[in-house]
Amino acid sequence: MPSVAQACELEPTYILSEGLASYLEQRGTEDGVTTSTELSSTPYRRSSSGVRLVDEHEAESLERPGMLLRSRLRAAAWVIWCTLVVLFIRQVSLSGHAIHPYLTGALLVVAVGVLLLLYGPRSLTEPQLRGIELLLFGVIGVQLLVYQTAWMLRYSATGNEVELIATFDKSMLGYAVLMLAYGMFMPNGARRTACMMVPLMLGPVVTAAFLCWIDPRMAAAVPPIRLGEAAGILSGCAGIALFGTQTIAALRQEAKRARRLGQYRLKRLLGRGGMGEVYLAEHQLLKRPCAVKAIRPHQVDDPVALTRFEREVRAMAKLSHWHTVEVFDYGRTEDGTFYYVMEYLPGLNLVELVERGGPMPAGRVIHFLEQTCAALGEAHRQGMVHRDLKPANIMAAYRGDEFDVTKLLDFGLVLDHHEKRLAEEEAEESALAGSPAYMSPEQARGHHAVGPQSDLYSLGAVGYYLLTGRPPFEKPTLLRMVLAHVREPVTPPSAHRLDIPRDLERIVLRCLEKNPAQRFASAQELRQALLACRDARSWTRADAQQWWQTYAPEKLQEQIF
Repeated sequence: MPSVAQACELEPTYILSEGLASYLEQRGTEDGVTTSTELSSTPYRRSSSGVRLVDEHEAESLERPGMLLRSRLRAAAWVIWCTLVVLFIRQVSLSGHAIHPYLTGALLVVAVGVLLLLYGPRSLTEPQLRGIELLLFGVIGVQLLVYQTAWMLRYSATGNEVELIATFDKSMLGYAVLMLAYGMFMPNGARRTACMMVPLMLGPVVTAAFLCWIDPRMAAAVPPIRLGEAAGILSGCAGIALFGTQTIAALRQEAKRARRLGQYRLKRLLGRGGMGEVYLAEHQLLKRPCAVKAIRPHQVDDPVALTRFEREVRAMAKLSHWHTVEVFDYGRTEDGTFYYVMEYLPGLNLVELVERGGPMPAGRVIHFLEQTCAALGEAHRQGMVHRDLKPANIMAAYRGDEFDVTKLLDFGLVLDHHEKRLAEEEAEESALAGSPAYMSPEQARGHHAVGPQSDLYSLGAVGYYLLTGRPPFEKPTLLRMVLAHVREPVTPPSAHRLDIPRDLERIVLRCLEKNPAQRFASAQELRQALLACRDARSWTRADAQQWWQTYAPEKLQEQIF
């Protein structure tokens, strides 16, 4: 269900290195700049040279899904390694009677290599982890198949029917254990588990059937009825593994839903952001729905993440404007998880509004911009600069029986000039922060002391997007987009849409002036200019209600209407 959390999902916030700031400062006023450094939207890690971009949202999305899989693979690798050690020692002790002990030795080396990979500092993507999963369980399956074939052929050749039957039974038992272990260890869905179970189930039975076909003595020892029994047993094990996989997955989800943070019961995950996860929650006593943002466990020891989390909470707690999301509570659990609680906002962010209904009429654009100005005005008067204004961080919510109530979100990059300690820490980070499509020129140049006019530029870019369905600049790479904000003139919105009122277009273009001094002096002055437009207050409650009844998602309509 749409909520405040969706501001964390749609448009990534980028952290840009100081090298890019220097580059823009040196080259921002030059014409015909060319560069071989092509930056895309993929995550870039810090390195010793060159321009560095970190897409926090995408980088986190790569790491988070693999955490559980990596821990399970570690446990499985240890079990397999211990099993191979015991098997190798037994084979060596048998001396000349052992079959291919070097195969077990080679698998031991593979298991050690896998353990080193899983415990090493290198970040592994989910496809890489899935490859390791196939390697671990696949080589064990192949080894069982090799030993089954070799021992059955040996005992058939010597006429030892008792040992031949025992070997067949032991190989079936080995495969059954392997199948059940896979279902217990690996966090999978039913389809992937079934894909692994089919070869493990058919491999030994088909191999034994082939051996019986080419060897009459083996066929006498292992008749078709015995093969059928083995196939039935392995099919049952496959079913148990599938059931176990589904049950464990359901229990894991139930455990997550049952989690509690302080006095709040987490009901379901709403979204993931650069710093944490947002849950729909409920106060255990008041039964009031709310949104809980918790910093991710692996970031608790990251001082930069904690500083940003603290900055966001402190900033939002100071603000009380109706159009700023309200914070109810803040705390830390016994296991070290930091969280804060804010109002739950049923609604859509401005990106989703445009995606569903297209560019907005002028009256609705003025409605959202002037309400955002009101929220910004309070923040600016308290010495705060948001620094990450974009359509995804502005919600159109249903509150107090009113539609299109504007809510300003996500103060994770706020610069508080009244907080000396936080301002100093911000300067020490030596990085630009923000969303390139909506970043002001001075912010792109790396000026740490950006002022309220930087937010007004970003808000003008938001207005441009609402009117045209596109940001002011569309470039193939992030670097070119940031450079465009620094030195390229803005194409008037009317070039994309002819019915845009001239008075509103002049306001948007003034917000997008390169020189901060040529923009509006304050959010209040911008708000007054918006309210003086011809189409101000032309967007009515009835218009808003009709839009939500037509374009809102079905689940959201059920909640609102």
